[in-house]
Amino acid sequence: MRNYEFMRMMRTKAMPKETKKISLSNRSKGFSLVEMLVVLAVGAVITTIVVGVFSKAPGRQALDKQTSVILSLLEQARGLTLSAKNASVYGVHFETAKAILFTGPTYSAGAASNIVEPVHSSLQISAISLAGGGSDVIFNRLVGDTAQYGTVTLSLLASTTQTKTVTIFSTGIASSN
Repeated sequence: MRNYEFMRMMRTKAMPKETKKISLSNRSKGFSLVEMLVVLAVGAVITTIVVGVFSKAPGRQALDKQTSVILSLLEQARGLTLSAKNASVYGVHFETAKAILFTGPTYSAGAASNIVEPVHSSLQISAISLAGGGSDVIFNRLVGDTAQYGTVTLSLLASTTQTKTVTIFSTGIASSN
């Protein structure tokens, strides 16, 4: 009796009572026009997003790097002033295509001690807004503060909407957005 139950159980699980015939005429033979259009639309959206993101990357990298260079130049001028190197004050002069670290209370274009940092060819210093209206930030000895606090804005030549702003506080500390 046990063998009979075992055989019956095996037959029901192993051998289906009915077999369905699969006909090739009932199956889909390709993609419909709607499916193709959906795939193309999704591909176009993904391509647009990827191209948009990567086309802005080199410009953004140049902005970030140049901002770091300007921050470094400001920190260097402040550090030299605080250390009273050569018993002098130091400052940074800004122009559209360069930033210059200089020695002394006023900027002199031809001074041999000037350290010129050119702005990347795809960028410009688009706005200089300092207290007193000039384009020089001069740090005071002993404290390292400045009366020429404000902002310096860098922008891409190709797209002036992509900008980075360096903020110089009255304490002499500088930061960027």
